[in-house]
Amino acid sequence: MKNEKTKVLVIIEDDREALDTIAKHIKTSLADAAVVKTRSASEVAVSEILAADAHVFGVADASAPAWAEIKRLLTGMNLAGRKAGFFVTKKGAADGLKSSFAPSELAVTAQDLPAELADGTSAWALALIGVR
Repeated sequence: MKNEKTKVLVIIEDDREALDTIAKHIKTSLADAAVVKTRSASEVAVSEILAADAHVFGVADASAPAWAEIKRLLTGMNLAGRKAGFFVTKKGAADGLKSSFAPSELAVTAQDLPAELADGTSAWALALIGVR
């Protein structure tokens, strides 16, 4: 039996440098444990969302136009049991997305990672996918 790496999709809000930096840290942190793709919210493909075992969202403003299509898509997708985590620029920034994503049944498994705590990214990302 072949051990396949977890497929992680990191979706970040468009044009947010702080979120892009954290996304790069996540990708580096998970390099040995997972296959990580990073996409901006306005460019992610449906096939990428469906193929991922875990989803990580970088959010500054849950009402930003870049999230509109993702909100629409996740309303009609069943992603039950797949893990999800959020890293944010300020406390509560992802709350609107979490409620919008509820119909998809993503399992939000970790507390939001604040951007200012970027030094905790590795532990947070590994915990999200279940690697200690």
